[in-house]
Amino acid sequence: MEDNPAWYKTWFDTPFYHTLYQDRNIAEAQHFLQNLIENLPINPQERIMDIACGRGRHALYLAEQGFQVTGTDLSPNSISYAQQEAKERNLNAKFYVHDMRQKAQEKVDVVLNVFTSIGYFDDTSDNTKAVQAFYDNLVDGGIAVIDFLHVPQVQKHWVSDEVVTRGNIEFTLKRTFENDWIKKDISFSYEGKAYAFSESVRALTRTDFEQICSTVGFRIAKVFGNYSLKPFDTKTAERLILVLQK
Repeated sequence: MEDNPAWYKTWFDTPFYHTLYQDRNIAEAQHFLQNLIENLPINPQERIMDIACGRGRHALYLAEQGFQVTGTDLSPNSISYAQQEAKERNLNAKFYVHDMRQKAQEKVDVVLNVFTSIGYFDDTSDNTKAVQAFYDNLVDGGIAVIDFLHVPQVQKHWVSDEVVTRGNIEFTLKRTFENDWIKKDISFSYEGKAYAFSESVRALTRTDFEQICSTVGFRIAKVFGNYSLKPFDTKTAERLILVLQK
């Protein structure tokens, strides 16, 4: 076991992560996916891979729509949860533990990396390795979709200190923005024990992704600014959503 594992290897694998974020907007996620299906478009016979799928909320929804879906994630607990959900709901979806920086077990027509699920790595070259793996996971002519935060929007709605209660746990959140990193320190107590975790994501911009895609060989086909897929405008965009063509 690693002496000092990266934050995303520990925090995402705890039940507390899912407790803190239990109120995430499912309808918004499904609205986004439905818009993608229609806009790209994605055909029913095409295979989709959701990379950094978490507990599979996007992948399971796509499987419900009839797509062949694979979900991969670094968290064994999240993958186990997604596998059980797929089994109980009799869905055509498979899930396995995988590091996004490495080529996956199979090639697909569409790769999804959504809800700011890249940019966690201390070494900036690892972001390029991840996007390279997205490229390698695709068949020729395949597409990848990266849905990332839009830095000005984050800054606009910045809350430095916050306390939120989820169930019987009170989470104290402290946010900082330094050296192109967006950081969140999370502390709480549970059953008499104190816990502390952190999240860090590099404040990647459209220019950063353009450079990465140029290195990898992706062509940026479309850039959207929100989940309704309005064209990206740096002043008004809520998200940075890139559609990449192999």
